[in-house]
Amino acid sequence: MTRAAPWVVLLALVAGIAACVPTGGPNAEACAAPSVTLEMAPSPDGLAPGAPSVCRDQEVTLVVDSAVDGVLHIHGYDSEVPAFEVSADDVTEITFVAGRSGQFPIEFHSADDPTGVEVGVFTVHEP
Repeated sequence: MTRAAPWVVLLALVAGIAACVPTGGPNAEACAAPSVTLEMAPSPDGLAPGAPSVCRDQEVTLVVDSAVDGVLHIHGYDSEVPAFEVSADDVTEITFVAGRSGQFPIEFHSADDPTGVEVGVFTVHEP
């Protein structure tokens, strides 16, 4: 039995990691906009319309229209976006600056399940 050369193993590992990193972030024009508004509808089943994505240093306004009462928060952005209550009867808006790039889990705690569930990922791209 022969062993794979160390460089072959390293190449396979790098290719596997690269496949996990999202590509195709916003185009330069989208990153040039000083602000962006994102609409989202969280529920215990997920986040509609999908994963929110912005560029670092953009002012972000989240427009949250929840189907159920609960609390929403973005891990890693706790100081900029403290956990906030959402209501099935109201649309909630919150504005902040996306000052750090990366991927940050969005968690929703419904009134029926205070333990919470991850409903999506907030991605902040480098401009």
